[in-house]
Amino acid sequence: MTKLDAEINSDIIDFEEILEVMVAVLNQKWGLSCLSIPKKRLTTLPVKLVDLNAGAREMTVDSQGAKLAIGTHFFRAHRGGMSYTFKTRLIQKVGDKDSTDENPYYQFTYPNLIRFSQYRDSVRIDLDDWKDIQVSFFTEDAIQLQGEVVDISATGAKIKFEGDFDAKAGRSNSIADCQLQLPDGSLVLTRTQILGVVYDESKDVSYVRCRYLDLNQSDEKCLELLIDERADELDHAKLEGLM
Repeated sequence: MTKLDAEINSDIIDFEEILEVMVAVLNQKWGLSCLSIPKKRLTTLPVKLVDLNAGAREMTVDSQGAKLAIGTHFFRAHRGGMSYTFKTRLIQKVGDKDSTDENPYYQFTYPNLIRFSQYRDSVRIDLDDWKDIQVSFFTEDAIQLQGEVVDISATGAKIKFEGDFDAKAGRSNSIADCQLQLPDGSLVLTRTQILGVVYDESKDVSYVRCRYLDLNQSDEKCLELLIDERADELDHAKLEGLM
């Protein structure tokens, strides 16, 4: 078992393990982004890894038409619940011999360190510093309960309700309809399965963990965009740690 398999959060510094990551990015077509922080705001530029030269410790990136300056750049490679953040130096711009278009290719040095994070099931984001996501929860007995999301992922959410949830919902809390109002005003509608309820009697609030059921593609995309936005903010913090 390699360090790549065993660790949940770690820094990868061994060259062979770094090469293992880069080969996976290339062969399995992982998502790859070039990250920059103009005026302290993180921006993400989708790019594509097109070639590796292990002997020269160089990699070639298709910038998808964007212009990149010589110097240090930051990248995020991601697939499923795995995220790799690293910095590397742009060596030169090179042409694409197999294409007639003018999209530039760029050669970079291999990273000396990759910051690796793996999530157990799916990326789950904490919403403490976000605008509230309001929730309308409808039980099978037509009882409506209002709450707000504490954290959220592409597969489920943790929702805070005032009072004792079980006492209010009765026996109809196994499956319910849920309406999430996202920070941009869009709505996500889904049926949910209750996975657990914790009632904090001292604060008179309940925390309900639920899983989405039958989420449509449009709503799933809205949640993915929300999670990507938060993931970019987390990457911002990682980049500061790599500087």
